[in-house]
Amino acid sequence: MRRKGLTISAILVLILVLTAGILWFSRKHISEKHVIKGNSLLQEKKYSESLKEFQKAYRWYGHSARALLGKAQAEYYLNQYGPSAVDINNSLANDSTLTDAYFFRGLLSIKANDQVKAITDFSRVISMDSLYARAYYQRGLAKAALSDFAGSVADYRKSMDLDKGNIEAYLKSIEAKSAVDDYKGAIADYDRLLNVDLNNGDALASRGYLKLNINDLDGALNDFNKALAMNPENIDVVYNRGSVYARKGDFNSASKDFTAAISKKHKLYKAYYNRALSFLNLKKLNEASRDLNEVIKGEPANADAYLILGVICSMKKDVKGAMLYYDKAISVKPTFAEAYFNRGVLNGNQNLHQQAIPDYSKAIEIRPDYPEAYYERAVSELNLQQMNPACDDLQKAKNLGFKAADDLIKIHCGKSDDPKTISQTEKK
Repeated sequence: MRRKGLTISAILVLILVLTAGILWFSRKHISEKHVIKGNSLLQEKKYSESLKEFQKAYRWYGHSARALLGKAQAEYYLNQYGPSAVDINNSLANDSTLTDAYFFRGLLSIKANDQVKAITDFSRVISMDSLYARAYYQRGLAKAALSDFAGSVADYRKSMDLDKGNIEAYLKSIEAKSAVDDYKGAIADYDRLLNVDLNNGDALASRGYLKLNINDLDGALNDFNKALAMNPENIDVVYNRGSVYARKGDFNSASKDFTAAISKKHKLYKAYYNRALSFLNLKKLNEASRDLNEVIKGEPANADAYLILGVICSMKKDVKGAMLYYDKAISVKPTFAEAYFNRGVLNGNQNLHQQAIPDYSKAIEIRPDYPEAYYERAVSELNLQQMNPACDDLQKAKNLGFKAADDLIKIHCGKSDDPKTISQTEKK
């Protein structure tokens, strides 16, 4: 009888163990089904619904690292960063091999502006999975935030190599290179981007702008024309193409583009200003004056506009008007070397050399490497028989590359000669 009782007890224990195992397996299996459904909803960006699935998964099996990770991801996308951080750390406590957990913890560190900690987690992800493109990209962002632009560019480049469709990586690489004035490198990134996305008009427009910055005028013009073929209403591209034409000396085409930009955006004062310069080069002085006055209406402190109006008055032999505009330019911008220079030339051309010299001196004080100012001050000094200062200034002008100074040095700073009256020229 005792043996029979022991057998029944053993059977009961075995049944209990088997039942517990079945229940454990069943709970874990049900939890896993909710995790799979939650991940599917995550992919569909249904974050609230996915969170509910992960919560169910967690209730069925509280040790599921994947359920905790899923919860953390859904919470992150729902901007619930505190709970997300707790769930991320708990998931790693259950399974330290989850690369996605380290990745999202890195994202949370970026949100907390802890770039160093973010870099540590992204580096951990990369050490576990060297093909994890998003980890390179996010580590690049963190490095850029710390001004490590070389490091960020290297990470963006790796991300681009692994994920050709990651347009943001191309753009961020371009941004990092532009931050250190590596325009050629940025252009190369645009080249790669455009190989991936042939019809990206914004990329064409931006590459054209970078080419304009390195004076690749034909390349810039080609890019702007292509961009405008895709979107003729892009005001910035129309304006920038006008800038290209102006630099190429095609002022008729430039003025047409600036006019088109103004017609689309009436208060585009930089277009008025640059159209004025185009008109000035076309000797359309009245049209240039009108545009500059339009600039001043919108930007009363635009010293450049006053300067060019002064030049136009000088071209019209309106000395009084020119003087008023140069005075105004200086009043709104006391460090405007060109305005002092032009006012000096204006006085010098009227043989008012005593008044001209202080303006040249002020221009030189502001810009010590201003060869024209040294030269013109020397001209005034020669007219006032101040030979030693004149020769010193001529030598400085020559040293700064102003070749005309050498002729006056030979005439006036050799054995001697009668100083001659020399005309002076204003700067645009």
